[in-house]
Amino acid sequence: MLTVQDLIDIDLLKLQAVAGLAGTGRLITWAHAVELPDPWRWVSPGDLVMTTGMGMPTAAEEQVGWLEQLVQSNASALVFAPRQDAPKLSTKLLKTADRLLFPILLGSFELEFVKLSHCVIESVLQAQRERFNASERLFQTYADALRKEPDMAGRLAILARTLGLDLAIEDTASGVNIVETKTAAAQSPGWVERIPIAGRARANLVLARQGKRTPDDPILVRSLVGLLGVELERLMIHRDLQREEGSALLRSLLDSETEFSLARPLLERRGLTGTLVSLAILPGTSGSWRADELHQAPALHHCTPLLLDEKGLLLALGCDDSNTFNALIDALGTDSVIGISGPIATATGFRESVRQARLALTQAREIDAQTLRYGEAETGLIMAPKSLAEARALVGRYLGPLIEHDRTQGAALLPTLISFLENDGNWKAAAFDLGIHRQTLVYRLKLVEQLTGIKPTTTQGIARFWIAIQAGKNTELLDRP
Repeated sequence: MLTVQDLIDIDLLKLQAVAGLAGTGRLITWAHAVELPDPWRWVSPGDLVMTTGMGMPTAAEEQVGWLEQLVQSNASALVFAPRQDAPKLSTKLLKTADRLLFPILLGSFELEFVKLSHCVIESVLQAQRERFNASERLFQTYADALRKEPDMAGRLAILARTLGLDLAIEDTASGVNIVETKTAAAQSPGWVERIPIAGRARANLVLARQGKRTPDDPILVRSLVGLLGVELERLMIHRDLQREEGSALLRSLLDSETEFSLARPLLERRGLTGTLVSLAILPGTSGSWRADELHQAPALHHCTPLLLDEKGLLLALGCDDSNTFNALIDALGTDSVIGISGPIATATGFRESVRQARLALTQAREIDAQTLRYGEAETGLIMAPKSLAEARALVGRYLGPLIEHDRTQGAALLPTLISFLENDGNWKAAAFDLGIHRQTLVYRLKLVEQLTGIKPTTTQGIARFWIAIQAGKNTELLDRP
């Protein structure tokens, strides 16, 4: 883009700067010849105003007012090529131009404004062509990056290297960078700028460059913001679809339409590997993300749990990871409450883990805890129940998983446990009474441990189970032999 100084340096034009020399770095975006007494009404910001002096006032004070109004139009400079009867430029006008840093260039009357305009317009068109080419290269670079890099971080790195910028996408709520790059050209940036990215993303594009900004930077920024806005929206649509698919899978598991063991490969493809747990979440009201948009929270992008909205309660299936639990609390608000099940095992099944998570949530609310794992709220000492409600809760907590398993699988885990305890933990006697092999008894008691999370061969386990069994029999919640 042409500056006022560039225009002065063109020998062919023979222009002389007579005032406002400190402003010769101004950019010229167009050239406009005006001979009217009010040129500010006909020019645009960045225009080079050209006049032969026909519309300029004669008196010094009037010239100052005339110039001040012209400067307010944000014109870039004034070229004065006076005809013989034109007023002279007063000293006051020239001093005002110096004060306002507004360049005044003097040319001869023989100067053809058409030639001057041609120089300006050709420079503007050339700059536009260069900007267009730069934008085209940017889009082409990004198209190539889409083919080469599977993730957004890789594509952003290619853009950063090509443009010599340090680029990042920043979450506006937390100020944390979702994606970032570090380039050798931007280790000590001369300028840093944050530009909001339009759309649902709630993100800023952060740019940094060594040295000063260039005239092409605004064009570059607009192109980048447009590109990344489309990219982020595409990723958000993908996460929306994943949320819907995850909800459908979670519902299928909850309704026993899909076996948990068969769902494992699907979960692993979504990054849900290792120990998995169910969560019962009561969303808060102070978070930056609503429950229905939780899957878009940046902190969960690396391993988003399966989510299902169940009448105001949010059920989730995810990795047993404290960072994930903290991210959920941060996103939904510190007034959220989360109940966490024991590890999901094939023997226990998914529905049992959901029951555990719901129970842990209820206990967490009772003791005013933010997160609580299944069984954490219990003490080592269990007192005999004092009411039917307490007895029902005790039976449900310790014997409920066994009752449900026996009902759905046609097994006999509860009778096996009762026989084992009534025989004071004697393996041989319990197996004889049940009419089964000792190894079958071992297998069944291991299954009891998996389903309840309590080892029935320990003193603490025996105490818990025995009190629950007696409470069930005394209140007729369990059949007496």
